[in-house]
Formats: sequence, structure tokens, C-alpha cells
Amino acid sequence: MSTHERRDVRPKARPIDSAGGSRRSRRDDLPVRAGRWSTEVVQGREQAREEERRRLARELHDELGHALFGLKMNVVWLHQHVTAVADPDLTEVREKLPAMLDLVDRSIRMVNGIVTGLRPPALDQLGLIAALEWQTESFARQSGLRCQFTGTADVESLDMGRATGVFRMFQEMLTNVQRHAHANRVDVRVRRVADRLVLCVRDNGGGVDPKKAPAPRSFGLLGMRERALLLGGSLNIETGPRRGTTVTVRIPLANRRATARGSAAGTRS
Repeated sequence: MSTHERRDVRPKARPIDSAGGSRRSRRDDLPVRAGRWSTEVVQGREQAREEERRRLARELHDELGHALFGLKMNVVWLHQHVTAVADPDLTEVREKLPAMLDLVDRSIRMVNGIVTGLRPPALDQLGLIAALEWQTESFARQSGLRCQFTGTADVESLDMGRATGVFRMFQEMLTNVQRHAHANRVDVRVRRVADRLVLCVRDNGGGVDPKKAPAPRSFGLLGMRERALLLGGSLNIETGPRRGTTVTVRIPLANRRATARGSAAGTRS
């Protein structure tokens, strides 16, 4: 049988219903669509998580925070009046009230700490650069490490969602330094390079031998890389024995996908 004959012997294509055709089309396009959908799903998840944190922080501050403050005022009032009465039957009460007041104060500080951890007020009120500087100072007080912050970036075009992503990555960087670096100094630098925000955190710790470097999934690196990729940026780690570690994040200031959509909409109009 000739080659030409073999070509003609192919079975005739059987008609298929539209559902079958659409199923095949969806199957062929699945990798591309799944990749796009997974990114959007993760972005939506992160946004929902931040909204939930903001809601919890607001409720804790407004409800529990105010309730504790009212309790403190009542305990102070009670302490003042009991102290002013020379009644031996109230001696035990007078001795208990200072401890109660201290417990209420510690509870208020704990709630404030939880609220700040859920949603730092500086991020909403002062912007990203001020929030990063505040976090650096807070980390220095908590860890006892010497920290230097240099922030010269103009990030007015950075929307709140992207600013929040950068801030969360920065928190993870500092956590890694405290847990693993064995350093006594941390340098933080934020600058703008063209249309990108560049955040660099460098410590003077022992560093890591590249041959023994931790797996990408360890030490919170996976979460930071995911955030950077979701924002259209990149994360780079430079380390070596006795050379410390430098973590650099580069994030586009503008949401390229949103910008592209806006441009397309403008073109259609």
C-alpha cells in the first residue's frame, strides 16, 4: 500500500457533540488557564486574609480594648475608695487590688500587641516606608540587635495590597534573622530603581555554605517567594560562610495586570 493510500485509509472523523468538543478544548487549555486561575485564587486568598486580619484587629481594639480600659477605670476607682477607708475588714481587698490592676494593664498591653501584629497602624496611617521603619525599630527593641534603616524610595504609586505584601515579606525576613542568622547587626535599605521597589535586608551572621544551603521550602522562604511572584517580582538570597546573608526583594510599583486591563479597556473605548 502506498503512502498516499495509507493517508486515505484513515477513518472518517465522526461527528462529535459540542460538549465533547468543548471538553477537549478545555483540556488543551487547562495548563494555561489553571496557572492563571491559581495565581488569581492565591491573590484573592491573601486579600481575604488581610481583610480578616483588619477586621479582627478593629474588633479587638474597639470591643475588647475598650472593655479592658473601662475595667481598669473601675479597678482604679475601687482602689482609691478602699484605700481611703480605714477598715480592717478591707485589708485583704486593698492588698489584692494592685495585683488586679497590674493584671488588667498586662491584658491591655497584650491586646494592643495582638492588634498591632494583625494590622500595624503605621501601615494604614503613615504608609509603607514609615511602617518598615517602625517594624525595624520594634524588632531592634525586641531582639536586642543593632539595626539601621535607610529608606529613600518614593512609593506613592504602590497600592495598599502590594504594600501589605511587601510588609509581610519584611516581617518574615526579620523573623529569619532572629531565628537562624546568629547576627548582632541588621541593615535595612529601601530604594526605588526605575519602576521597582527594592527592599534589601542584610545581616552579619554566620551565613550558610551554598553546598549546605537550606531547602527553598524551609525557613519561610517558600512563603516569601510566593508573595514576590504574586506581586510580579523576585526574591534573591546571597549567603556564604562568615559572610552573613542578604535577602533582596524587587517588586514592580504598579500592578502590571491591572495596568494592562486598564489599557485594554481604554483602547476598546
